[in-house]
Amino acid sequence: MDNREFLKKIRRLQESNQKINVTDFPVNGPEKNMAQIISEESEPLKLLREDIQTLDAAEQKDEENKFKDIVSKLVKFNPIKVHPENVEWSGHLIREKVDWTFSLDDTIGCYIYTTELIQLRDETLEVLKKLRGYYDVWSDEWSSRLTGAPTEETEAEEAEGFGEEEGFGTEESGF
Repeated sequence: MDNREFLKKIRRLQESNQKINVTDFPVNGPEKNMAQIISEESEPLKLLREDIQTLDAAEQKDEENKFKDIVSKLVKFNPIKVHPENVEWSGHLIREKVDWTFSLDDTIGCYIYTTELIQLRDETLEVLKKLRGYYDVWSDEWSSRLTGAPTEETEAEEAEGFGEEEGFGTEESGF
């Protein structure tokens, strides 16, 4: 269908007070439905999505509990997204009305944003300080996990395991 026919059809639909459905019109040749168009145009996006992983429910819950213990109990979380060279996590601080995002994509990838007016009370400032402090710890941990470098937790676990395997610090060793 050429542009003139397309415009004529739109005018007829407008005059008849019918709702105009964009998917009724052919796109680039033979008629395609919206699902076909989206799947063809988003092929590169599918490849990108396949590289994104999320944590299992237990691991996600552990991260959320750590955050709640340190920053704020009233928070809504989005899933942690693990990319090949980046990790992203975001959520919403309910009481403070602030959305936050953590990302390893920058030197300091701790971002906040809001669409509301926020009163900078001492409590709000304290939560924002805790958020930034939590980001520092979170980014160190996830940077190590991405690169495979040992974290303080894995080093402590390995040290505990080493002592038990060698018999050090046990009653059998005689020390």
